[in-house]
Amino acid sequence: MKKPIPYQILNKQHLTIHLPEASLNEIENRLKIQLFINGQPMWITVSDDFSMNAASGILLGGKYMMTRVDRSILLYRKFGELKFHADSLPVTGHASGYSRLVLKIGKPLFSDSPDQSVQVYAFQNHKLRILDCLLVSDDCIEITDFTALSLGTWRLFLQCRGMLHPLETDGIRKTEFNSFNHAVALMNQYGYACLSMSAHLFKTDSLLFKLSNDSIQVKVSSDPKKVHPLLQVEDTMTQQTSDYPTHQWNNGFAANIPIKDLAANFSIKRFFIVSGGKTPIKQQFSLERKALSGDFAFEYVIDCQQTRFHFYVRKDGSLGLTAKRPDIRKRITAISDFKLSGYVGNFLGFTNCKAYLLFQERESLQWIRVPVDGNFEVDLKQLDLTSLKSRDKTIIDLFVEIINSDGQTVRKEKIRYSKSDYHKDNYYDSHFLHDSEGNLHYYLVTTTPFNNTKIETFAVPANIELNDEGAIKDRNIWLIGERTDTAQDNGIVLYHWLRENTDIEAYYVIEKDSKDYKNISDDPNVLEFGSQEHYDISLKAGVLLGTHDLENILPFKTARGFFHYEDTYKVFLQHGVLGRKNVEYHKKFYDVPFDLFIVSSDEEKEEIVMEEMGYASGEIAVTGLARFDRLVQNEPPKDILLMPTWRDWINTDQQFLESEYFSRYVNFINNPDLNNLLREHNIRLNFYPHYRAQDFFERNINLEHSQVNFIPFGSRKVQDLLIEHALLITDYSTVSFDFIKMKKPVIYYHFDDERFFRKGILRPIEDTFIGRIAQSEQEMVDLIKDRIDHHFENYDVDISGVIKYHNQRNCERIYHAVLKGLEQKPAAAIQHY
Repeated sequence: MKKPIPYQILNKQHLTIHLPEASLNEIENRLKIQLFINGQPMWITVSDDFSMNAASGILLGGKYMMTRVDRSILLYRKFGELKFHADSLPVTGHASGYSRLVLKIGKPLFSDSPDQSVQVYAFQNHKLRILDCLLVSDDCIEITDFTALSLGTWRLFLQCRGMLHPLETDGIRKTEFNSFNHAVALMNQYGYACLSMSAHLFKTDSLLFKLSNDSIQVKVSSDPKKVHPLLQVEDTMTQQTSDYPTHQWNNGFAANIPIKDLAANFSIKRFFIVSGGKTPIKQQFSLERKALSGDFAFEYVIDCQQTRFHFYVRKDGSLGLTAKRPDIRKRITAISDFKLSGYVGNFLGFTNCKAYLLFQERESLQWIRVPVDGNFEVDLKQLDLTSLKSRDKTIIDLFVEIINSDGQTVRKEKIRYSKSDYHKDNYYDSHFLHDSEGNLHYYLVTTTPFNNTKIETFAVPANIELNDEGAIKDRNIWLIGERTDTAQDNGIVLYHWLRENTDIEAYYVIEKDSKDYKNISDDPNVLEFGSQEHYDISLKAGVLLGTHDLENILPFKTARGFFHYEDTYKVFLQHGVLGRKNVEYHKKFYDVPFDLFIVSSDEEKEEIVMEEMGYASGEIAVTGLARFDRLVQNEPPKDILLMPTWRDWINTDQQFLESEYFSRYVNFINNPDLNNLLREHNIRLNFYPHYRAQDFFERNINLEHSQVNFIPFGSRKVQDLLIEHALLITDYSTVSFDFIKMKKPVIYYHFDDERFFRKGILRPIEDTFIGRIAQSEQEMVDLIKDRIDHHFENYDVDISGVIKYHNQRNCERIYHAVLKGLEQKPAAAIQHY
């Protein structure tokens, strides 16, 4: 319900809004405050005095409310499954040594029942961490493990008797102590008892770098009487650390680091000092820019590349290092008459290397190399591109490849087109030819969303008859599909519903060699991709419905002029709920955009598809996803499903095996605490990686004597897996929405969220990742244990902002939305050939 709110104008830029606390107490899940001037919506921005009090959480009527400002003001409930007590408990802190804090509560907790358990809950914005503690007396608790807490300030609550009591201090005494990672302080902030976690600092006046053969020596000025510490190097890409022993030096200590270690992944490195003994600590360098001297910037040949290494002082005063390979000047500057013109140069940084243009088919990885040096013009008609093709419809990517004298690839990078005007359904130039067997091959030069050059190709086999003369687009013929090799998503569910409940002439298309084909091949309306029947239906179908781009359901290019593609009615069924990764389905990316865009909530429609992606209200239907109709929980589930998504920056086997993505999940599934926990409760963790990661994981993990079970791609339907499990662990996959729709808990593993969302995120994290988020392996194990202890009870979450309907009538709504859209589209748009 919308209603006006009293306000007071302070000046032209600031308003004061008065919200009675009684009205706030009535908020069940969220309250959105928007500003309108003369009927037009206006943006609201955060002022400089937006305090931690508002950002970190407010207790209202036993509810934990968060505030966010993003064009509007949003008050929303978090951690709804937790019960908060209105009364605070006064505490005083006593640091009893290394990584140990004793909290004395202002009144006895369990004088009548001393065997009760207690826990300390720490909150930082939308993050929650649980700190195990020991009840040492009826009014004292002890905490000894702070590894779950990251830098920053955490507000504390004490959980006892099923309630969370806010803790407060008198603000006079500040208790300080050390843990391995942090300097910790119990303090008062805005009346709250908080733990402030800050980095240990290692201050030094000078760092001297000396290059020697294959290593760099780092000399640190410090008190020579101190015990020699370790110098630790952290790879910011993989989060992996390596320790290097130090030895005494005149004015302190020194360590030798192999240059090949610094070059690993060509990623940014950070450096720390780790002291030993009974109370080890990890210290971050605290430096002035002038502290660096000697060979802090040098060059060294790595893999035939003159690599520039540079030690530098980061913004926070810590020590960092960059390793930069030589740049390659490269560009396609013109595309004409099926010729590519451009330049490739700047090879001074390479030793005994030559450059090539590499044309590589995406599926088979077959290739053609063309030598280049400086300006070039390559006539694509002179290349045997047909020999590269492993299937009729495929993509040939274009790279610049640098090869050394031993024939090894040193660098391989895509090449951009300087005049790129990216649309998914356009092309810059084309060519067609007949091969010796009479097959007709089309080649089209296009670009990717990053303006990289590629060649799209499809073939019309010689045995295919294109009897399209006089044909008409038939609105009662609907062609449906997902990816070319799957039948597990919204497409197949909608197809079956249409066949069972309507007189629509529906067809489903899938590749014959896919694992899902055998499950539906007996259906006469299931078409083999590229078959005569597929071509016949593609030429006649008036409605195209896909979970991905419609390239996946047509045997030819989805562009104007190809068999009157522009005259069809195009429906995007989606393969998830939008709100996370910034996908490329914006209307501006199409010459012929979708006519109907299916979404699951009003917020997804208005805030994402309209505001962010450019579609009009009438082009969007709030129906829910077709596959939601199949999410029926009949039997109580027991096991845990681990289902991470892919990382688009991984392109080769070597990159995968060296990636943080691989190491994080291998370490997690082999975690001894996790396996002991699963074994203790007789629970299996079933691992179902993304289809692009399946082979990598299956070949490189050992699950012998493990409680983890690997599920091969295609061996089980995703919908069945979601139904059969009690807890889902994922990272960014939108299958989490299917899971929460069944009112089951989800845990997200976010160890690389900044990189994953480097191209932006469509909704704030707290609005779309509904459940619990962990950044570390230990947090993951703790959260899993918590859900097992609570018998896999779901978190108390609000999903109204992502899923509007909770019945099994999503297919029906989609069907009627398409019929309505067809009625509104002028009949003249459906043309004769």
